[in-house]
Amino acid sequence: MNVSVCIPTRNRPEDLAECLESIAASSVPVAEIVVSDDSTDDRTRELVAARYPHVKYVFGPRRGLGPNRNSAISAASGDWLLFLDDDARLGADFLTEMMKARYANAGRKLIFTGIEKQPKGLVFPNDQDFLGFQKRPYGDSKMVNTVVINATLFPASLFKEMLFDARLIYGYDEVDIASGARGIGYRIVLAPSAINLHFPSPVNRDYYSPHTEAARIYVTFKRYAAAEGRPVKALLFLAASFIHSLAHHVRRFGLSGIAGAFKMHRTAMKNIVLWLDESSRRGRAQSPAPVSAQPQSLRK
Repeated sequence: MNVSVCIPTRNRPEDLAECLESIAASSVPVAEIVVSDDSTDDRTRELVAARYPHVKYVFGPRRGLGPNRNSAISAASGDWLLFLDDDARLGADFLTEMMKARYANAGRKLIFTGIEKQPKGLVFPNDQDFLGFQKRPYGDSKMVNTVVINATLFPASLFKEMLFDARLIYGYDEVDIASGARGIGYRIVLAPSAINLHFPSPVNRDYYSPHTEAARIYVTFKRYAAAEGRPVKALLFLAASFIHSLAHHVRRFGLSGIAGAFKMHRTAMKNIVLWLDESSRRGRAQSPAPVSAQPQSLRK
């Protein structure tokens, strides 16, 4: 398997160094490492230049994690792409186990997800409940709809059809890409013996965390409306998610939490409206022209 490891990073050079060292210890060599750097200083660029000259370094767009993943994709040349956060570590035998899973499964449109080991325990992919929270274990189900982003091999061909949503600054981008892929015919295969490590860093949490809940609402609406083709369910979800968020914010912050709930939903709705407008324009562009507008040679 010709694998490019793509690492979106931001202001974590020490974590990135440990991540790169773990890749060097892999039992199966990777074809390429791409670092897309959203940092606000030069420490990461200097680290890569000084210690890891074999790594392909690119400047990130500094618009969030989704755009930064896309920046890495644009520089990658492998047939398979693995996205590692800078605070994740490649398991020594992860790619060996992924190769076994690939050989055991026939088909072209396949995505392989493993699991990650954190200090708090193992993280498996879970399906979303109605409100979009990833709480439903798959158990023995053979239908998998989500992935663990730090332990997933994506075929590069997928990203010729779609990319990570550039509106997602942080959170649920792995749900969104998995839902979109499932919607265009990809199958997700769970390979539980393929394990990567993840040591969540506190750095950047103040930058990323405010975007998580708005991302959940936006991504889940897209899943129901587009990937599942159920617009009524999407609208019911919006109503239920607002009531849930309002209750959660009031329970946690008192009456002052009402403003926070409205602000979060306003952010999600802004992205939903932009996405709906974009989808509508794309649909109009792909619609066949009226017969009268077609060239004479195409008319019957």
